[in-house]
Amino acid sequence: MGPMARRWDAIVVGAGPGGSTAAYDLASAGADVLLLDRARFPRDKPCGGGVLVSALRMLPYSLDPVTERTIHAFRVRYKRRWEFEHRYPEPLAIMTQRSRLDAYMAEQATARGADLRDASPVRRIEGGTVTLANGDAHESEAIIAADGANGVVRRSLGLPRLRGAVALEGNADRAAQPAGARWSDAVGLELGSMPGGYGWVFPKGDHCNVGLGGFPAAAPTLRDELSSYASCESFDGASLTELRGHHLPLRDPDSALVSGRVVFVGDAAGLIDPLSGEGIGNAIRSGQLAAEAALELLSGRASDLSAYRDRVEAEIEPELRVARQLQALFHQYPWPYVQLLRRSDRFWTAFCRIVRGESSYTQFQSRLGPAKVLVDAAASFAERRGLRAADWQTDS
Repeated sequence: MGPMARRWDAIVVGAGPGGSTAAYDLASAGADVLLLDRARFPRDKPCGGGVLVSALRMLPYSLDPVTERTIHAFRVRYKRRWEFEHRYPEPLAIMTQRSRLDAYMAEQATARGADLRDASPVRRIEGGTVTLANGDAHESEAIIAADGANGVVRRSLGLPRLRGAVALEGNADRAAQPAGARWSDAVGLELGSMPGGYGWVFPKGDHCNVGLGGFPAAAPTLRDELSSYASCESFDGASLTELRGHHLPLRDPDSALVSGRVVFVGDAAGLIDPLSGEGIGNAIRSGQLAAEAALELLSGRASDLSAYRDRVEAEIEPELRVARQLQALFHQYPWPYVQLLRRSDRFWTAFCRIVRGESSYTQFQSRLGPAKVLVDAAASFAERRGLRAADWQTDS
């Protein structure tokens, strides 16, 4: 007979932005919450470390203590040749490091009463019982899976792996490389070279994160492409440190958000923005929605967690749907998109308003008026022509 399971109101697996947000909201409402993470904190994760202002607006606390740079400009390069820069009077994003961000957000959750247990990998989930690698068992009616793209919860429940993009990143020391000085309050984007993706330069306190991503079919070339792109931005590609690859999960509209007592949030649900590759905003918002559904179940106002699925499909999925269309359109026809971004103040302002959370993809689409029909048709054609099965093929 196994050990007696400790009972909790809710168990959150994964203490990234989505999991810690869910734990924060649950604990703030008086719930008895267990927050688990497989790694010892603080721990780093492969991630550019950018948090858009749209995501900052969702949080009930400031991220100033872990902010290393505040971004006011985008420097865009096209096919590793010419570049242009656009600035905006208000902040567009902050730059941080996941080791600092995740530890800080977990601290906010524990300050509200959540019980954080790091270095506690989950072995399996059966029904409402979570068994850890050390044999400890914990039970709850509400389990929030926030354990990322390759999490144990999805595997334990026998759910298929989410498809997605691949990325490779490394760090360039700002002091050792002269190019670092030009990246103070601007991020760099390299468009038109990587099928299904883009390159980036994200400035941090003492280094720049340089990376690129795209379709999984491009994985074998990522290292050479990263070195080439870094050199294009005047970094020494051979001197990049802490090279790390990672999977960017993208949700299919019919993939599971709820499975019995389990809900999936953030990367575990594939809620990354397919156009930008940004995932922290939707991780935070889905964590909030998961906490709402769990609290309704705990209070007896709901008999299951299906409200979470309904809310994600009503609020987040429409944004993902438009982003998928724009992603297909952009990656088939990058030149017109780049020219709009370069020459149209209205387009740049619309982009910034989305980044700042003052507008959205669906609102942008609705403002197209009659042109929406043409854009939808072009996007549909681009999806059929460009997003071939071979592009998404992986070894797993």
